[in-house]
Amino acid sequence: VDELAKIGIHHLETCLLHRPLAEDIFSSCLGLNHGILLISGPRGSGKTSLARALLRRMAEIPNMVFTKDIDCKPLRGMLVDNIQKIMESVFDEAAWRQPSVVLLEDLHIIAGAATSPDAEVTGEALYAARVAEVITSIVKYQIKNNARIGVIATSTSQNSLNPTLVTSRGIHFIQEVICIKPPNKKQRKVLLTKMLEGKDNLSKTNIKKLDLDTIVNRTEGFVARDLENVIDRAIHAKYLVDWTCRSGELQLTDDEFYVALEGFKPVSFRNVPLHTAEDLGWRDVGGLQDTKDILVETLQWPSKYPDLFANCPLRLRSGLLLYGPPGTGKTLIAGVVAKECGLNFISIKGPEVLSKYIGASEQAVRDLFIRQVAQSAKPCILFFDEFDSMAPRRGHDNTGVTDRVVNQLLTQLDGVEGLDGVYVLAATSRPDLIDGALLRPGRIDKCLHCGLPTEIERKEILEALTYKMHFNRDVDLGEIADKSEHFSGADLKAVLYNAQLEAIH
Repeated sequence: VDELAKIGIHHLETCLLHRPLAEDIFSSCLGLNHGILLISGPRGSGKTSLARALLRRMAEIPNMVFTKDIDCKPLRGMLVDNIQKIMESVFDEAAWRQPSVVLLEDLHIIAGAATSPDAEVTGEALYAARVAEVITSIVKYQIKNNARIGVIATSTSQNSLNPTLVTSRGIHFIQEVICIKPPNKKQRKVLLTKMLEGKDNLSKTNIKKLDLDTIVNRTEGFVARDLENVIDRAIHAKYLVDWTCRSGELQLTDDEFYVALEGFKPVSFRNVPLHTAEDLGWRDVGGLQDTKDILVETLQWPSKYPDLFANCPLRLRSGLLLYGPPGTGKTLIAGVVAKECGLNFISIKGPEVLSKYIGASEQAVRDLFIRQVAQSAKPCILFFDEFDSMAPRRGHDNTGVTDRVVNQLLTQLDGVEGLDGVYVLAATSRPDLIDGALLRPGRIDKCLHCGLPTEIERKEILEALTYKMHFNRDVDLGEIADKSEHFSGADLKAVLYNAQLEAIH
């Protein structure tokens, strides 16, 4: 946070200094220093707290800057003309009292980007575009008058703002972007400790007795607001079991935190399509032992021993392809391995990504990696089912949609920042149709065959499917496995289902 604050202070001080440029060349440098400082991050990450801290710092000696804070939430739904009057009044006052800093909180609420190509022609999108034009024109007017005004805006991401605000006629309207990412394990421990120490009714000596490392390990992807909510839930859980603690200092234990974390969904996960494997585990997956072992080595070990792998000079594999005939358990094993490894699971069907609008399919792929995964759900498994439908060999599609999707996938898999904490798992019954560039080393470089089960594996599958069923003593699963040659796991499940129906009739 200190480093991010230094970046913000440097930008604002640069904006408010008199620039030593001659008047004849100043006109060609509009927006050079007056570009907006954007603070982005998921909800609850501390954007507003950081922005207000910057305002307080700029208002202190030696800066003595006039500051103005505008919350954009109450402005939503107001007439554009009324919003324009409010903005003009604020910026006119800021120009009169310059040097000044204006904060626009949650700017994406009134000047956001369309969520899809279909939404670009809706009334809400047109409203946001008009508001964005109003703000742009007001700021440009102040730039033209050489007003020493710094502007700070907060939003969930730069992509969530209307394109008019991101770039305007060649001027880089947003010159500095501070992205607040979810805190790592070490940062979460520091935040949790500071928050606990800030609670007046908690025993300070008791805080040192808490197993914060274990608690922090169960808060992957949590932001500051989530940690604060967890502490409040833990205090509430303590009061439910011990009313006598209201009169003195509260003695929290690890058990209260475990209760607080049970069923708690962090803010950043609430708009992410996470899937769960319900009550499934390894015992529900019969056969495929070699595939299980490789999945455990690739996904579970790095998650279980992160410090050991962090010191290992080897590049960890992050892309796997499951291929084999339909019904052999590819989708099932993907969901089970995510649950067993404690990873978030995001499942995408190939056709769900494709769109008839130019650029929409590529944007959908970018959103999966950037918005939903990189900023929210790590560590996670990004599972592409029916992968051959969205990433076929290039040059075989007349529309060019899948070609652009493949190119975007290649870009994301080769990203400069890497896929730290993101594992790509794909499944297909036709690996020969997938573009070869996606399967080279460094991308999806390990292919795991999920073939038809052998007789021994068929018996294991039957045992996994029937451990909750009741049978007569004359039922021999080994005999059924012997007579079901070339049956897949789905076929064996259908046999059991039909047998149940026959028993009912």
